[in-house]
Amino acid sequence: MPSKLTKVEKTFLVDDGNNRGPMTMLRVRFHPREEKLVAACADRRAAWFDLTAEADTEVKGRGKCVMGELVCPHEIGWVRSLDFHPSGNQLATGGSDRTLRVWDWKGGRPVEQPTRQVKEHGGWVEAVAFSPDGRQIATAGFDGLVKIWNGADLKLLQTLTGHQRYVDDVAYTSDGARLFSGGEDGCVIVWDTKTWKPLQTIDFGGANNQSGQTPKHSGVHRLAISHDDRWLGVAGGTQLSIFDLQSGEIVAREDRINMQIAFHPQADVLAGGESEAKFWSFEADKFAPPEKDKNGKPKSPQGIPGKSFAAVKRGEWSLGLQFSNDGKQVALGKSNGTVEVYDVS
Repeated sequence: MPSKLTKVEKTFLVDDGNNRGPMTMLRVRFHPREEKLVAACADRRAAWFDLTAEADTEVKGRGKCVMGELVCPHEIGWVRSLDFHPSGNQLATGGSDRTLRVWDWKGGRPVEQPTRQVKEHGGWVEAVAFSPDGRQIATAGFDGLVKIWNGADLKLLQTLTGHQRYVDDVAYTSDGARLFSGGEDGCVIVWDTKTWKPLQTIDFGGANNQSGQTPKHSGVHRLAISHDDRWLGVAGGTQLSIFDLQSGEIVAREDRINMQIAFHPQADVLAGGESEAKFWSFEADKFAPPEKDKNGKPKSPQGIPGKSFAAVKRGEWSLGLQFSNDGKQVALGKSNGTVEVYDVS
């Protein structure tokens, strides 16, 4: 069971050279097969990093850094979301320009021009996820819609309605049988990917009237599913919650750990949190719904059972968080335009 983090002695930084200030990292993704990493950041392009490169650029206040490159341009705003095809041969990006773009991956990086693109959302494309078999792409947007696309030609297959507000994230189970969508309405909707009918709605809570402006204070911000498809992790508002993926019952909650969540791809380990990312080796057999008081009212959920073995302070509005596909590393995005990488052992 992994129980230790060791920081890689490199800082990965992206800068457009225009003195616009730090490029807040929104999401991070490891390439499935190569030692490369991409990040959605506060720019109309994504950041690309070679994890094997030497830290040879001195940057004031940050020491020697590995400088990233800005790739996958959108027209305006930010690249808000991205995901790799399971094969690693393509990268999908979603942006403030309301477009979904797919880029071929060649020579260790995305190509300069998108292979395909579509514009069908009525707002930012906030989340992008390939299905586990790579045949479909799910997107979620500021228009409150979830859309399903054919991965080969970006033909629109389904438009899913049900959220009352901005949809922040989508996640598939490993078998591709279910898709989860979470939004600022405080709800997670579970979709059957054969019929595209909703199976269940899970109430995470925390919705308010500040749609899109202060997402850390409203509803669902990020979703994650455990390696064995048993647990659903939801982060946002002021809390991180774990739900039984079959029943939809809450089984654990951590207050003041919010905005980000990621499960290890092979072990019972999870990480969560924005300004401070906390890591747990959790005891899955001790997850349980809250007990009830004498009046039959559920008590507050328990904290995450198990051992918290690391905490990384990274500053307010530091977002991206993901484990590598083999679970040997974890990447943490920061609001100062950098990504930190830690070995997991």
